[in-house]
Amino acid sequence: MKVLCFGSMNIDESYLMDHFVRPGETQSALTCTRSLGGKGFNQALAIAKAGGEVIMAGCIGSDGYAFKEVLEQYDCTTQFIKEVNQPTGHAFIQVADGENAIVLNSGANYAIDDSFIDEVLSVMHAGDMILLQNEINAIDKIIKKAHERKLKIILNAAPMSEAVNHYPLEYIDLLIVNVSEAQQLAKCMTSNLEELMEALENKFSNHDILLTVGKQGSYYLSEGKRKYVGAFACHVVDTTGAGDTYIGYFLACIMANKSIEEAMQIASLAAACCCEKRGAAKAIPTGEELKKAYIIRQAVNLPVFEGKSVTYHKGEFGKNIPQFDEPTKAYVYRFYKLGLFDEDYYKHFKKMGVKAIEDMDLLECVTMLTFYMREERVHTALMAHAIENGKFKALADHLQELIRLEDTHD
Repeated sequence: MKVLCFGSMNIDESYLMDHFVRPGETQSALTCTRSLGGKGFNQALAIAKAGGEVIMAGCIGSDGYAFKEVLEQYDCTTQFIKEVNQPTGHAFIQVADGENAIVLNSGANYAIDDSFIDEVLSVMHAGDMILLQNEINAIDKIIKKAHERKLKIILNAAPMSEAVNHYPLEYIDLLIVNVSEAQQLAKCMTSNLEELMEALENKFSNHDILLTVGKQGSYYLSEGKRKYVGAFACHVVDTTGAGDTYIGYFLACIMANKSIEEAMQIASLAAACCCEKRGAAKAIPTGEELKKAYIIRQAVNLPVFEGKSVTYHKGEFGKNIPQFDEPTKAYVYRFYKLGLFDEDYYKHFKKMGVKAIEDMDLLECVTMLTFYMREERVHTALMAHAIENGKFKALADHLQELIRLEDTHD
C-alpha cells in the first residue's frame, strides 16, 4: 500500500513576535526565518520521515525546486511535482507564545487541472490511499476521480472554508479535523467535546473521523465507537506543523499495519517532538529521532537492577520459571508498548553481542534491552540471566548516562 499526497507546497516566512499584530499596529519581528512548508508538503514529508511509501503531487513555480530536493532525501516520489508559470505558494506566519497565525497566498497551488489529475491518479490502484488538504484547487474533482479508482480517501479539512461543505464528502473514508474545523463542519459551535463528537457522528455516520484536540490529545470515531489517546507533555516552542506531523505519522503507522491506538500514540509523540522546535518541515522528527525522544521520555525513575528482581517457581516437569518484580515488568512494558522497536532483534543481538556496553550508543543500548524484554515473553531465562549476571543493570546504567549527556547537549 502507498499513499498519494495531493496537496500544497508553500514557502513559509515565519515571524517570531512579542504578540500577534493588532489592527492598526506596526510591530517589529524578533526574528524572521524562511523555510519550506504547505500542508501537503509537510504531511508528505512526515510520512516519508516515518518510513512510509509516499508520492507527492502538486504545483510549484520556478522558485520551488527545493521541495523536490528535500522530499527526495527521504525517498518520497516527486515525479508529480509540476512546475507551472506562477509563483510558488507563500505563507506568512506569525508566531507568539508558541501559537501561530497564518496568511496564505495560494499561487501555483491553484494551477491544478483535469489532465494533471488524471496523470497523477493513473499510478494509483484500488486500496491505495490518497491524502488531501484544503490548500489546492479542484479538490471536488480529485475526490470524485479517486473514488472512481476505488482509492481510500483521507481528507484533512484544513484550512476550513465553506467550500468544504460542497465537496462530495460521501466518498471520504477518513475525515481529519481539529476542534475549530469540526465545529464548522458539524455546524456545532459548542466548546463541549462530547456534544461536538456527537454532532460529528450524526452528520458523518458512515465515515471514520480523527479529531485532534491539541494538548488534550486525539479521538478516533468509527461505527459508534471511540478511541482516545492523550497528548505527550512537551515544552512548546512552535506549534506550526504539529498537526501535519501527527497526520503523516498516523498514516505511516496505518500503512505499517499498526493498530489505530498505536498509530495515534506514535503520531502524538511525533507531534510533541515537532512542537519543541521552530519551523514546520525542519521540526518534523525522523523515525530515529522519534525513538530517541521516546527513550528519553520513558526513562524516568527506572528501577535499579541488582540481581534481586528475579525469583523462581517450579513449572512443568520441575523446570525453574523466572518471575520478575513489578518495577521490572513496568520497565519492560514502557519500552515496547508503542511498538517503536518492532525489528529483527535476534539479528541486532548477534551483531551487538560482541560489542562492549560502554561503546553502545543510545539506540543500540535500548535495542539490547528491548531484545531481552521481547524474549522475556518466550524465553524468560534469557532475561533472568541478564539481570542476575549484571548485564541488564550495566545496560540500564549506561542508558541513563547517555540520556544525561543527551539532556546536557540539548
